[in-house]
Amino acid sequence: MPPGATQSIGSSLAEVLRDRIVTGVYPPGMWVRESALAEEFGYSNGPIREALQLLVGEELLVREPWRGVRVVELSDEEIVELFQLRAALLELAAELAAQHVSAEQLAAGRRLLAELDEALANGDIRAQLALGNALNLWICDCSGNGRLARNWNRFTSQSRMYFHTALRNSTDPHEVSEPWRELVDALERRDIAAARTAARQLVRRPLGGLGLPSGL
Repeated sequence: MPPGATQSIGSSLAEVLRDRIVTGVYPPGMWVRESALAEEFGYSNGPIREALQLLVGEELLVREPWRGVRVVELSDEEIVELFQLRAALLELAAELAAQHVSAEQLAAGRRLLAELDEALANGDIRAQLALGNALNLWICDCSGNGRLARNWNRFTSQSRMYFHTALRNSTDPHEVSEPWRELVDALERRDIAAARTAARQLVRRPLGGLGLPSGL
């Protein structure tokens, strides 16, 4: 958003609804009714429809003619395809970052990793999800590819729904943090192959947590 710009009511509401979808408050297949949102938030139809349309555009919601909108519900095959796309993008970001990352960016990555370790120790799933997304945006920024950094959330918003489920299912905190640690270490060594391997693990392990074959 440009400096000095203000966020519309619809955009603000979309942020709230997006968080509910990603964290499973609104599970896959649930109908999201305009009337219920109007009663809860006290908004007119305009901002509510704007928010819903934004999330339809992100493919987090699906519009059914004459019925309304519901949270997207993917088959196992579609989830695997989604994670394959995420893996390809993350591996590309890791390869480029190994060539372009700065000392300041490495320090920022280690700070985020320390915060993730704290969230894991506290069992804070919401913080883990937020920090995982922050680390993904960080690696995209380190890549030096502006289009990748700007479009990461648009390409991967659906997969965040399933990352939350995988985090809840994880019994070993190291499964979440260790690939990130390996990735940061690989970037510091400028080791492209190790960086790509660590990036792939960041996607493969959550798929295992969902009980799905990785195909990676």
